[in-house]
Formats: sequence, C-alpha cells, structure tokens
Amino acid sequence: MTLTTRVSAFFLAALAGALIIYSLVFYSVTSRQIHFQFDRELSGALHSLVAAAEVEETEVKWQPLEHSIAFGSLDEFGEAQWIVVGDQQLVVEASPTATPTFRSRAMELAALTVSSGTIRNSVLASEPTMLMYQRLRAPRPASLNRELDEFDEVLVVVGRATVKRDAMLGRLTLLVILLPLAAWLIAALLGRWLVRQALRPVSAMSHQARSIAGSDFQARLKIDDSGDELAELSSTFNRLLDRQQAAFDQQRRFAGDAAHELRSPLTVLMGEIDVTLRKPRTQAEYQQTLSVLRTHCRSLQEIVESLLFLARNEADATLPQLQPIDIHTWLDEQQHSWKHFPRVNDLNLENHVAAGTEALATPSLLTQIISNLVANALKYSEPGTPVTISSETHGGGVFIHVIDRGCGIEADDRPHIFNPFFRSREARNLGIAGNGLGLAIAHRIARTLGGELSCESTPGQGSRFSLRLPQHTDSSDFDSREGR
Repeated sequence: MTLTTRVSAFFLAALAGALIIYSLVFYSVTSRQIHFQFDRELSGALHSLVAAAEVEETEVKWQPLEHSIAFGSLDEFGEAQWIVVGDQQLVVEASPTATPTFRSRAMELAALTVSSGTIRNSVLASEPTMLMYQRLRAPRPASLNRELDEFDEVLVVVGRATVKRDAMLGRLTLLVILLPLAAWLIAALLGRWLVRQALRPVSAMSHQARSIAGSDFQARLKIDDSGDELAELSSTFNRLLDRQQAAFDQQRRFAGDAAHELRSPLTVLMGEIDVTLRKPRTQAEYQQTLSVLRTHCRSLQEIVESLLFLARNEADATLPQLQPIDIHTWLDEQQHSWKHFPRVNDLNLENHVAAGTEALATPSLLTQIISNLVANALKYSEPGTPVTISSETHGGGVFIHVIDRGCGIEADDRPHIFNPFFRSREARNLGIAGNGLGLAIAHRIARTLGGELSCESTPGQGSRFSLRLPQHTDSSDFDSREGR
C-alpha cells in the first residue's frame, strides 16, 4: 500500500466518522423538532376547541353555530380535522374536512370511557393519522330543562394525516445520507489530489535517488524553496551524500597513499635483491644485504600493522581494559625507557602533576601515544634543541604535553595532521623521512581511550601536542568506564 493510499485512507476514515456522527445528530435533532412542531400544532387545535366549551356545574355547553373553525389550512403539515361528540354519541359539530372514517373513529372513542389521550398511528382510509382527544364532563349533571347546546359530557377529537410529516422526514433522511456522501466523495477526490501533490517531492526524491549510480558521489537531490519537512529531508540526504563522498575520497586517498608507502620499501627490497644477484657475493656481502633487507622488512611490517590498526572500524574495535594509572609515577618510569631515542639528552621531563594523580588509560597504549609524539618531536626539530614532556591537571582532566622547537606546522596543514599519510608542506620541503602514520595512530588511540589529542603550533617556532585523559577520582567513575 502506497503512502498516498495510507494517508488518504486515514483522512477519509476520520472524515467518514465525523460525517456519520454529524448526520446522526442532525437527523435526531431535526426529526425531533419536526415531531414536536407537528404535535404542538395538533395539541394547540385540541386546546382551542376545549377552550371553546363551557363546563358548568350541571352541564357542558357548546354552541355549534358560533364555531366555524379550521386548523392548519395554511400549514405545511396539512389541515387538521376535528369533531365534537355529545351525549348518546351525538355529533355536536365537526370540521368540513372530517372524513367518514374519522367520524367513525371518533364514535368508537366516544363509546369508551377514556378521558383523554393520543393515538399516533391510526390508519384512516389507508392514510396514517394522528389523533388527540379529550372528554369534558359536568361535575353534577342534571338533565332537566336542558337546552340543545347543553350536555352531560362532550368528547373533542382532532386528527391530522401524517403523510406530509413523514414525507418531510423522508426528505430529511435522504438529505443526511446523500449530502454527507457527496461531501465525502468530493473530499476523497480532492484529498487524494492534495496528498499526491504534497508527496510529489518524495516521489521525485525517490526517482532521483534511484538514478544515482553507486559510484556517483557528485549527484545531489534538488531542493525546492518550500522550507518544509520534505525540503529538510532533501537537505539531510544531500548532507549524507556529502559525508559519503568525503569518506569515499578519504578511502581512495588512503588506498593510494598506502600503495605508495608500501611500494617504496618493496622497491628497495627488489633493488637490493637484484643487485645482490648480479654476481656471486661473499658471505659478508650476503649478510650485509640480508641486514638491509631485514631493516626494510621491519619498516614494511610496521606500515602494514599501522594500516590494519587504522582500517579497523572504531565501533567494531574491542575497547581496551582501562585502569587507573598514577601519571606522576608512570612518567618517571617512562623516562628510563626513552634512552633508546637518538637524542635522549634533548629530552626534558617537567612532571607537574601531584603524586597519586590518576587517569583512566591502558599502559601499553598510553606508552605508544607518548612514544609516537616524542619521536615526532625529535624528527622535526634540530639536534640540541630541547623537547619537553610536561604534565598538569585541569578541568577534570590530566594533560600530557610534548613540546618541541622545530619547524612548526602551517595553519592550513594543521586540520589534516591526524589524517593517515598526511605530511606537512614544510616536512616535505625539508626532505624528512616518514610515512605520515604516527600522529594518525596516536590520535586514534587517544579517542579509543576516551581522551583527546590536540595540536598548537607556530611556524618556525615549534609545536605543542597535548593529550587529555579523563582523571580518575573515585571507584564509581572507574566502574562506569569498565562497564562500557
């Protein structure tokens, strides 16, 4: 089922429910008003006739010649017929419209002892009729010396055919059925058209999305100027395509840079092998060649391991086992391991954190980060210039800084220094060897530990790399990190 059909179906179902409820209420109120008006007019005719009679102590007087009354002759329900029946079922007076069947029915009522009432469904001459009647009696009737217009009791009966009222109710029924039905059909057609118009951009976006090839990251959805949610959806989808294109371009550059970095040591290896195989060599020459090959193989192995580390998805990577580390003690111990650096005398440690200050990290990974930063600082600074490793606490974090006085990094290059294989323009101009993976790995490890690695640099004056780690304050903090 299409979205247009679902939205239209919900709208039409809600409209149908509302129309049904409205029709039922309207029919109920209007039909009740019609019945009330019909009954009130007939009851008014009965009361007028009753008021014309004079009920005294010993008789009930009715003067026929003074009462020529017609009720409802100009009414939409039709004219009412009436009759007055006296003693011994004597017709005292009747309307000119009183039919024989109406007179007969009035005589039947006169023969009964009922005093008053209403008969709603009386069929007179195949015509449904409503009757109302009331009997008037003298309290102490006396039959002596009585005039012709004096009676012990009289029965007043009025009636009106319900054909016109029923026809009016029938028209009302058709009205409350056909009019809402017509409105519903018009709303169905108009609503479906409006829904299609509203969802037309969705169909257009779907068509454009289907037309985009899997490797085409340049195509974008057209965004209209409506400013509604659909325009926002198009903009969001385009931003997704932008991120996909950036990731694809980065992956392509990554693959190209990786191939280039792998090709260089492989070229050296093949060159050494070819040169060695040109003529017989002594054992010492073979050992020298194998030593060179081993060095380049180790470099190649480091590149491959770095590539595998960087290619691993952060979301899929296993989180390291974090533990509280006394940064002050750890830095003092690391100072002894820096002796393998060629410029160990240029390294200065300024351990400003108090003893017992702990950060959550993994010792081996933390060692790799600092070693990469120290090696990078020594590589891009002149021999004899100091490289300082300092520590401090600030804002709930523990900071380890590696500061050098080397060539520095241009502002344009600074946002890219943590990208794999990126090397600054100054480093390339100076011909400093490297593969551009050290800072990328350090940055990736810092994020894995829940920390942050940042850089501040001034060209020609040096750089400061700062590692921020979450400070460990109590066991609850450590437990929450362990439960990740």
